[in-house]
Amino acid sequence: MKLMIAGGGDGQLNAVRRAKKKGYTVVVSDMNPHCPGALEADFFVKADTFSFAETLKGAQSENIDAILTLGTDQPVLTCAQVADALRIPFGISVKTAHAVTNKRIMKPLFVQNNIPTSRFTLIQKGFTPQEISALNFPLVVKPVDSQGQRGVYKVNTSDELAAFLPDVLSYSRETSALVEEFYPSEEVTVSGWSSEGSFYPITITDRVTRNNEPHIGVCTSHEYPSRHFNRYGKEIIEISQNIVTSFKIENGPVYIQMLIGDEGIKVNEVASRIGGAYEDEFIPALTGIDILDLQFQLAEKGKADVQPLDSFKFPEPGFGSVLLFFTREGTIKENGNMDNIKKIPGVINGKYLLPPGKIIGRRENSSCRAGFVAFLSKSAAQKEQLRKQIYTLLEIRNIKGENIVCEYL
Repeated sequence: MKLMIAGGGDGQLNAVRRAKKKGYTVVVSDMNPHCPGALEADFFVKADTFSFAETLKGAQSENIDAILTLGTDQPVLTCAQVADALRIPFGISVKTAHAVTNKRIMKPLFVQNNIPTSRFTLIQKGFTPQEISALNFPLVVKPVDSQGQRGVYKVNTSDELAAFLPDVLSYSRETSALVEEFYPSEEVTVSGWSSEGSFYPITITDRVTRNNEPHIGVCTSHEYPSRHFNRYGKEIIEISQNIVTSFKIENGPVYIQMLIGDEGIKVNEVASRIGGAYEDEFIPALTGIDILDLQFQLAEKGKADVQPLDSFKFPEPGFGSVLLFFTREGTIKENGNMDNIKKIPGVINGKYLLPPGKIIGRRENSSCRAGFVAFLSKSAAQKEQLRKQIYTLLEIRNIKGENIVCEYL
């Protein structure tokens, strides 16, 4: 069977390797012919994963039998459109894929279905202060159809909003941007699976973020278990099922970001994909549920055998973390030896992502991520010990020979 994977970055590399081991003939589509996935795939198609036309042309030229993506938002819509055009399986409809990749559709659906979310509106260039008068500052402005915190700003005045709007829209294919009230909160992520519209929770993690205002929400780690689980776990699962039902996510992965503050839970966004913090490696190691294998079944048949989910006793009692580390500004001369870290008992995987010669600017979004390390531990105390040990060993040198890895705060 010929399987196309939309996207060939580090977030898709494990899927490329696993698919080949399972016997699929793998076609990777990506704009970059030198992306990691292209080097390991059986075939490569140069195509913008945001472009239905380019991806469809590549899929037709390779005569694919199945298509998937993971770890990235916008290509979900592209894959759904290609699957629909070729009449090959996909877990969700094009309409649903549009709703989970475009906040212009997503946010009103939250409101219509009593899913708690921050108050919002849509604006275009030339907006007037009256258009946002119902909202209370500070506000957050973001593209309706982007990803990875690109073009996301926290603003305190209408003038700031107007100043940042052109940059926000530069990351979008639409003429309107989303503006919503800033909610002081901590983030959690829900990873699960939908089978025939029934939601199976797998993990609830704390999504630890760091702000570099006006840029906000850049993730530095995922922590399991969530510190909010005991108080909010039941409500989180109920809201997740409501989302699956309201958005008609019939089959496939479910990834939801929620905010928890003084006003309780508010949903930030929903996606129908495996998460982009290496959940395809972390979840199986933690829970024994091979979520990537479920994704392969979904691509091949349109749904997956959920017997592993039926027998899974949620929540998993373990501990773990995915560290997403960054550097200070500078030019990378060399990376350290990740093999030394991967030898530590409990470490699942890790990688330096930025090549020597890369110039690192101010931390604005996830594109500045310097690498990751995923690991498990037997207790919360051991998790903190391992985190400190790993950060001691992380090493990225600048041209002055200084280690510029940011400390974990």
